[in-house]
Amino acid sequence: MHQVALKRTLTALAFTSPSAAYGGARAGFAVGIGLQFLRKLLKDTKGNIVACCRSPDDATGLQELLLSVEGSKSRDRIDLIKLDIENQDSIEQAVLEIEKKYNRVDLLLNVAGILGDGKNTPGPERSVLKIDKGWMEKSFQVNVIGPLMLSKELAPLMTQKRRTVKKRASNNDKEEKIAEKKRPVAIIANLSARVGSISDNGLGGWYSYRMSKAALNQATRTLANELKRESVWCVALHPGTTDTDLSQPFQKNVQEGRLFPVEFTVDSLMKVIDSMEEENTGGLYDWAGKAIPF
Repeated sequence: MHQVALKRTLTALAFTSPSAAYGGARAGFAVGIGLQFLRKLLKDTKGNIVACCRSPDDATGLQELLLSVEGSKSRDRIDLIKLDIENQDSIEQAVLEIEKKYNRVDLLLNVAGILGDGKNTPGPERSVLKIDKGWMEKSFQVNVIGPLMLSKELAPLMTQKRRTVKKRASNNDKEEKIAEKKRPVAIIANLSARVGSISDNGLGGWYSYRMSKAALNQATRTLANELKRESVWCVALHPGTTDTDLSQPFQKNVQEGRLFPVEFTVDSLMKVIDSMEEENTGGLYDWAGKAIPF
């Protein structure tokens, strides 16, 4: 990757957040990294931002951010759409609304994630005896199935065919075909985790979270292989341990200097996204742009 200044102009941006059927730590648009993404994109990009979460009216942090935005022009860039990542009807309805209003998406950030706190939730499971079927199903639904189904529904708004135009040679003997892109490539960025790397798993534990993030990495690679032919790149991102509700139950075990402020994490991830090239699509990268083996 080559580090460059943030330059993306967005037509639509979608966030997702999980429902609250279980208590415990989780990440989503209305809090933590997702909310900071909204702040970052309001500041550094142009275009419309579609912010999706399960219950926008109850998202205190989101509502406070909207009230703090100066100028009606900036506020008008933000479109709140209700979306429950665990409900297929909700996903399809949200996409229909996005299609009707914008008819394209340039960047999809799937930031939904559920880990649990080990006290109020069955996960993260520290041993095989702690595995709970319902929690595993919940983890897969929030961490991989929901984001993948949203990517599926939004893909038609992100893909673009390469347009070929004909340019007649000066000697009139033949025509040269030149491929042109209608617009810059679209990007699907899935928030993953280093613990989803199979080759990096030297400790064990956290069964549902590890397995669901490994599945998300596989989905990202498979999407990338298909969609790059239609000018969509896909990337899985490891944000590092960030000071959010999701990591709070485990922060006491984090080495000094390795617990990142949410502002640092989002700034770093956006640099990785904005510096992507085609060779990076389908990969798993950490916050510093370093490749992580699957």
